[in-house]
Amino acid sequence: MWHQFQHSVGIKSCVISRLASRHRTTGRLRDRPRSGAPRVTDRNDDQYLRTYALRHRYATATQLQAQLRDVRGTRVSRQTIRNRLHRFGLNASRPLQVTPLTPRHRCERLQWAQDHVTWTMQQWSTVLFTANLHLKR
Repeated sequence: MWHQFQHSVGIKSCVISRLASRHRTTGRLRDRPRSGAPRVTDRNDDQYLRTYALRHRYATATQLQAQLRDVRGTRVSRQTIRNRLHRFGLNASRPLQVTPLTPRHRCERLQWAQDHVTWTMQQWSTVLFTANLHLKR
């Protein structure tokens, strides 16, 4: 009987055996309560944290902690913030440090753009683009 049931439903026999054993022991199929501290954040808190972190990519754990506390009223540690973000695949990143452009640089860029705005595809085909510079063949 069990073999036909498991085959028709597509569930392995070990899963059915475990569920039957749990039902005999506890009278229900739900997982038993687990040890450890209860979760401080609920699904809505986690979703808010994820959305806010994606919109503010360089926010620190401390800033995210304060935001979650102020908006949702949930107090958590910075480590909890990091754990939740890590679960979503969001890891720490730093903004790229670049030298600010001087007014001279801006003028030179504008001049270059104005000189090349009318170039044809044929003219652009002779330019080799790389990460930070371009070289003419």
